[in-house]
This record gives sequence, structure tokens and C-alpha cells, in this order.
Amino acid sequence: MATIYQYRGSSMTGTFRPGDMLVTRDVAFEAIRPGDVVAFRAPGGDDDVTLIVHRVVARAHDGLITRGDACGAPDTARVQTGDLVGHVIQAQRGRRVRRVWGGRTGRCWARLLRLRRRVLALGRLPYRWLRASGLVRRVWRPAVTQVSVMTSQGTVVKYLCGARAVAEWRPETRTYRCRKPYDLVLDAPERE
Repeated sequence: MATIYQYRGSSMTGTFRPGDMLVTRDVAFEAIRPGDVVAFRAPGGDDDVTLIVHRVVARAHDGLITRGDACGAPDTARVQTGDLVGHVIQAQRGRRVRRVWGGRTGRCWARLLRLRRRVLALGRLPYRWLRASGLVRRVWRPAVTQVSVMTSQGTVVKYLCGARAVAEWRPETRTYRCRKPYDLVLDAPERE
């Protein structure tokens, strides 16, 4: 029997997004293999708790070892027979339905996602250095216009480059957001 659940959370980022509809199929505990994505109740938890969706890393004598594709380490608790809800076989995002890879292909996909995160993290180092050095400020001076807008949440200061908002300052909440690469040349307003 197939059951549909809505995915929430971030532990499977790269494979699922919050709001994706996941189709699970009942499967025998013994049929689950490393690389499969499974839905399960938190080990030792109540039946009413939110389900967890993770990929099986390995089988052990005391249960399944799982890990989210976006997590650095495997889960500490093992998934037992009674905790297993089903094997995730499909994900639907909008009108697009796709098969969820399991087994050897699923393990390769999870490794590729971890490698991608590491490469992106390495790529952030030169960008951080470039921002800290102030070098870009010497050669690039975009024409930025500052506009104050009154909203129901208070004043919002928008920084425009042409017709595009590249930064936003909310004085009431003291939050500042700036798009890349404009963060190389724009600073947050002085915080009093």
C-alpha cells in the first residue's frame, strides 16, 4: 500500500525540499538496503510524532543506520522494525513527479551531494577573503540609490541598482540583507 506524506525539514536538502509530497510504499524490513530512503518514527517515540525521512547508510545487528543527505554524521539511534513506516519511492514537486533513487544509485547520489557541499564550502573561502580585503570597492562602484518605504511592518530601506533591489535594511528589527556580489561593496548601516 502506498501512502503520501508532505516533507518538512532540511536534513534531506539536495534530495527533497520542504513541501515536496513523498510517496512511501510498505516494505518488509529485511528488504531495505543501504542507499534506500525510508520514512520512520523517531526510535522510542510515540506514534503521533512527525516522521523522519533519511537514507539508510548501513544495516547493523541492532537496526538500520540512517543519515540525512544534508547531515554530516549518521543518526545515533538505530531504526527498528516497529519504527519503519515505509520506503520512499517517489517525490512530487508541483506537477513534476520523480523516482527517488535507492540502493547503489542512492548511495552515489548522497556521496555526490556531500562532495558538492565540500566544494562549495571551499569556494566560499576566496569570496570571504575578497570581501574582507576591500579590493573590489576600489575598482567597482555601482550606482546605488537608497529608497525608504513605509510598510505595515515599519520602515524598509531598499538599495536599488537600476530597477533591481540589491539590499534591504529594516531599522525596527535591525536586519540587513544584501545580494551577492553587492555585499562586496555595500555595508550594513551603522547599528546604533
